[in-house]
Amino acid sequence: MPDHLNNVFMDFITFNENHKQSVNLHTPYYQLGFICSVQALPELVDLEQWLSYLWLDGVDISFDNELQAAEYAKKVLTLVSEIQNLYQQAIPLDNLNSGQWLTEQETVTEHAIQFATGFLVAIELFNDQWVLVEQDFNTQNILQTTILLLSKLAPADNIDQQHIELLAQLPEPVEILRILPQLLSNLAYNAGHSAAQNAPADL
Repeated sequence: MPDHLNNVFMDFITFNENHKQSVNLHTPYYQLGFICSVQALPELVDLEQWLSYLWLDGVDISFDNELQAAEYAKKVLTLVSEIQNLYQQAIPLDNLNSGQWLTEQETVTEHAIQFATGFLVAIELFNDQWVLVEQDFNTQNILQTTILLLSKLAPADNIDQQHIELLAQLPEPVEILRILPQLLSNLAYNAGHSAAQNAPADL
């Protein structure tokens, strides 16, 4: 039986690709990156605080009927549960299949670009959360490494020359995609433990 048939990540992607609301949603891999990023936050954020960001800007969340809405919510929650389970144990997100996000010329595919973009957007949106662990050198180091590597996969349009030179010194995409599943899990694992250690004690 092919692995993808038991792969929550790819199941989410396939579901989105065939969803009637797909024209109103960000691309499936952008959504996947965004959700992976949100679940890596030092403190978990309620679904209601980030679900709307999966929709395109200016588009209201809407479904044709309650069944359609329930199906989408179920897919999202199943994915969230899977990611949390992996993050809590620092298990790599191997089922992202990120090693396949390369062309024959070893340039990144649109899948890699969209995933990286979604992940980086969520970091920026919830930056206040990351401030909670700014005193944790190890977590900050992993976070900055993650941002840099994902920025190489999906560089900003207005990137300056200094940033271009910095990105050029980073590993090639094939290496970034190889380490990405473990890197993201390490980030989430360290962030969660750091936040727990720094939480104020109950009176």
